[in-house]
Amino acid sequence: MRVFITGGSGYIGRSTIEALIRHGGKVTALARSEHSARIVSGLGAVPVAGALTDVDVLREVARQADGVIHLGVDYTEGTAEIDRAAAQALQEGAGSRPYVHTGGVWVYGDADGVVDEGAPLNPPRITAWRLENEQRVLARAATGGHAVVVMPGLVYGRSGGLVQLYFVEPGRTAGAV
Repeated sequence: MRVFITGGSGYIGRSTIEALIRHGGKVTALARSEHSARIVSGLGAVPVAGALTDVDVLREVARQADGVIHLGVDYTEGTAEIDRAAAQALQEGAGSRPYVHTGGVWVYGDADGVVDEGAPLNPPRITAWRLENEQRVLARAATGGHAVVVMPGLVYGRSGGLVQLYFVEPGRTAGAV
């Protein structure tokens, strides 16, 4: 299976590339820098030069894949518009083939207790844009798309992620005083 992935040099992307290749997949990964290209290449993927703003590149490479996984995010000015345009281009390229879009549990907002797929959505303003984009992604199923939105709550491992950032590193710093 040929899979195109955005965000391949990132925290989740690296593990995703490794898992896909371990299971016999052929992976191409968007790389916005030489550094990113070296990372994805070192993992066994073929780097594709470009950024999430290069919608023509996204559409064309997605067209050549059997499936697409969108893990990348561009936290510059216009994040919502960039993500929306990238997701649209990737889905147009993928057509009826599988498209996996990474969202996050932030769209549930300040929840009281356990949250599952049926919980009300109430994102804080800072992540409210994600909800509309994720709804657009899922709406493509009505026009023949095969989209899934994955919403990880917390990602950890390999001495990284939020657990490392918020708990481990501050503990190390506090102990050094």
